[in-house]
Amino acid sequence: MRGFRGWLVGILLLVAAWFVAAATPDGEARMTDPFRVTASLGTPAVGDNLAVTVRDVVVSDGVTASGGWQASGTWVVVDLDAWTVRTESPGAIGVAYLVLPDRTIAASERPLTLDRTATLLDSRLHVDIPQAGSLAFEVPADAITGAAVLQIAQDNGAGPGDPALSLEGDSVIELPLSLSDLPRVSDRALIRTGWVSP
Repeated sequence: MRGFRGWLVGILLLVAAWFVAAATPDGEARMTDPFRVTASLGTPAVGDNLAVTVRDVVVSDGVTASGGWQASGTWVVVDLDAWTVRTESPGAIGVAYLVLPDRTIAASERPLTLDRTATLLDSRLHVDIPQAGSLAFEVPADAITGAAVLQIAQDNGAGPGDPALSLEGDSVIELPLSLSDLPRVSDRALIRTGWVSP
């Protein structure tokens, strides 16, 4: 009789484990999801070792960067302060994305061609000492409507090519945006990366 009870308990445990596995959304795939921190304009947001305060977001018909680089087109320009919280290694905004309803756009590296301090992308950050700068996203002209999400994170080593990989298991700071409500300007000068004035 004791053997029968052992088998019965074992079968009941297997059935219970099956129900738990079935109730868990996406099972183990969810283990690599990024840890999302929702930000708001003008308020510091901290994710893992990275902290940012988004100061301004505009749509511009052209951008100008230090070093003389400039480009026309449709750009979403984000002005922000960034710093690290615990350690300077790793200590940079390694990836930044603008997530639109039908596509994801990485922050442009084009402004960095003449001056590596033209944007905050990949700039070295310091513990509790904010640096001011900009991020620029080149978007299709017809994409400036509806909702979007700005995502900012350190580089987990995967690089910016695939957002699913570069944010995998990392902390990501997210700012919800309404693109059609953003101010529109004809040209925007990117803030050259530098110390925040007290």
